[in-house]
Amino acid sequence: MSIDERLFLMIFLQLVVVSTASSITVGAEAPDFRLQTADSKTHQLHEMRGSVVFLIAGNRKLRKEDNQWGEAIVADFKKWINNAKGATPVFRCYIIGNMDDVPKFISRQFIKKQLLKKPPPVPLLLDWKGEVHQQYKIECKKRKKPSLYIVDQQGKVVFHQYSKFNRQTYDKIRQLLRNLLSQSNSTDSQKSSRSGVDLIPSR
Repeated sequence: MSIDERLFLMIFLQLVVVSTASSITVGAEAPDFRLQTADSKTHQLHEMRGSVVFLIAGNRKLRKEDNQWGEAIVADFKKWINNAKGATPVFRCYIIGNMDDVPKFISRQFIKKQLLKKPPPVPLLLDWKGEVHQQYKIECKKRKKPSLYIVDQQGKVVFHQYSKFNRQTYDKIRQLLRNLLSQSNSTDSQKSSRSGVDLIPSR
């Protein structure tokens, strides 16, 4: 192999490492995905335009952490989280579970039954082959923390962080969500005032 060929190979391998290691950056459009929950309902990110979306990505070893994030979100935004009622939901929250590391002898049907029997605080999207985690270049196994994303009404990633549940990070996320949701308030405030429901939950 010539010097030029070796130099080209080195540059190519470096580019591959960089491209596979870098996660989705803030400001980028969130990659579309289509996943189902245990009750076989399909959820596609592209169809959620107009909603603020909070994504909690983890695996089976991080389920407790995933649930803690979901429980905190539900406690603050339970009035209208994932609540369509015939209209586009203002806010959605999902756990994206990487199921690729689940032992193969455990059937999908068994997993679904267990999730239906004891559902998580927010809908859990089943990423059976880990494809969405690969698409978003999520490294939960390496970092041992959930990967958190906020996607705005235009489908842009406006927040990304790996974090175990803690009050400081949650307060930052909560404030950002409130700021984003206040933008929806300008178009829906008259409707919500007639129904007596606050768009931005107070605490």
